[in-house]
Amino acid sequence: MNEISRSIELEARNEHFHFKTSERRDWLGGNPATTAMMNALSVTFPEGEKFFMDSVKHYRDQLDDPTLLKQIKGFLVQEALHTREHVRYNEQLDEQGYSATKQHLFTRKMMGLARRHLSPKQQLAATCALEHFTAILADQLLKHPEYLADAEDAYSKVWRWHAIEEAEHKGVAFDTYQTITNGGGYFMRVRVMLFVSLMFNFMLWRLTANLMKDVGVSRSPKAWASLAWFVLGKPGLFRRMFLPWAAYFRPGFHPWEHDNRKELARTEEELLGSSIYSEVSSGPQPAAA
Repeated sequence: MNEISRSIELEARNEHFHFKTSERRDWLGGNPATTAMMNALSVTFPEGEKFFMDSVKHYRDQLDDPTLLKQIKGFLVQEALHTREHVRYNEQLDEQGYSATKQHLFTRKMMGLARRHLSPKQQLAATCALEHFTAILADQLLKHPEYLADAEDAYSKVWRWHAIEEAEHKGVAFDTYQTITNGGGYFMRVRVMLFVSLMFNFMLWRLTANLMKDVGVSRSPKAWASLAWFVLGKPGLFRRMFLPWAAYFRPGFHPWEHDNRKELARTEEELLGSSIYSEVSSGPQPAAA
């Protein structure tokens, strides 16, 4: 664990989001394609986060570092709350005419294949890889409020809340993996990242296409062009994520080498009124362990 990683106190923010207050199906700026992509990410979360929790819990009894064990406890609570809120989010998608429950079953099937065919250590490596995806996505949402500037209130809040906690616990699975491999496991880590990158993109774009079909825009060149511009052009969500993704392949990488507590604190203060990271938001010094 690096110095900042050891200093992190994970706080479960037990928030409840009222999706039924939104009557707007295309909640992200009225754009059905970008809305569908963000909804596709939500569809993956309940099964994905159960997988994350199980892969880390498998090794909990083999650890004796009290700091890491405390962080694992916080990580598990945070991920459980994320699962609860995204289940509610996905139920609202069904009511809006999306096939979220059907798509969720596809995600469950894919995660079931991973559970059957990957060893526990490979499953933990897969969790590290997927947690890196969620961490760099979270970092983009924290750094660039423009992504959600035109979003309906309930959806903007759930994504920002989720981003805060994904950024906060981004080192937990990685530190667990580093501990159980005695600081090794590099080649497994990067091989699994390559595999996970392919599978994650396959799942995401299949789900996105299916949700776009639900709202009648899956054959619209205009809709696909607007989505491509959102992820690759301006604001360029995935374009901006490429270099942070590539950093994972460097020997010696650690998620907290990118210290984004300042952005985390700013977003938490805006969303919840206060932040446990306020004292680091104006300076580089880590919080006390």
